[in-house]
Amino acid sequence: MFLALEQTISLEVPVLMPISVIGSKKKQAGFSLVEVLVVLLILSITFSMVSVSFFNTQQTQWKDMNHRLIVSLNHAKDEMTLSGAPIVFQIDEKGWRFLAPNLQDEFYILGDALTPYSWKTQTNIEGTTQFHLDEAVSTPPVVFKITQDAYTATIYRRRDGYFEIQ
Repeated sequence: MFLALEQTISLEVPVLMPISVIGSKKKQAGFSLVEVLVVLLILSITFSMVSVSFFNTQQTQWKDMNHRLIVSLNHAKDEMTLSGAPIVFQIDEKGWRFLAPNLQDEFYILGDALTPYSWKTQTNIEGTTQFHLDEAVSTPPVVFKITQDAYTATIYRRRDGYFEIQ
């Protein structure tokens, strides 16, 4: 004997309860004065930071260029000390470069870490414009002055042979 089980499938969709909003719609619309003031304060601080960074780009570039020059000079001095090969530094109104003699005693431009640098604006150079990066004790002092627009930097070689900005 077989028992037949009857199954019924219900197709009813459950009805959700409506969500009631407490309070009137007039109180829910818009932002409070405090919220608006906080947003305006945040925006004004952000815009002031951005505007300060835009106006100091020339000064920032000047500082970066001087830092790059000092790092390059000190790196070239270390390179010369390690390799024993003489390195010559030249600086003029076009830019700066590091030179090393080849087998025929002709100078060639060093590349990679000591790549030449070209000025982006008109530049005046005063003082020593070409010198060997040998030990500073046995050579005359090296001092040169770089001027671009309203900015001036004086570079000098310390007693230990490394360079600094005065």
